Amino acid sequence: MNNHTLEQHLADAEQPVKDFMAELLETLGKKVTENQDPKLALRYFGAQLEIKLVSFDGSYDQKQ
Repeated sequence: MNNHTLEQHLADAEQPVKDFMAELLETLGKKVTENQDPKLALRYFGAQLEIKLVSFDGSYDQKQ
C-alpha cells in the first residue's frame, strides 16, 4: 500500500478514525512543545507500531 492510498483511506474514513488521527496529532504536538521526542508506541493485533511526527507544515520540522 503506497502513501497516496493511505492518505485517501484517511480522507474517506469515518469520523471516529478522523478523531483518532486528530488526537494523535495533538499528543505529538504537545511532545514537540515539551521538547520531547514526538513519537508514540502502539500495540495493535499483536503488532508493535511506532508513530513519529517528522514534520508539520509551518510549525515543526524534525531537521530543526
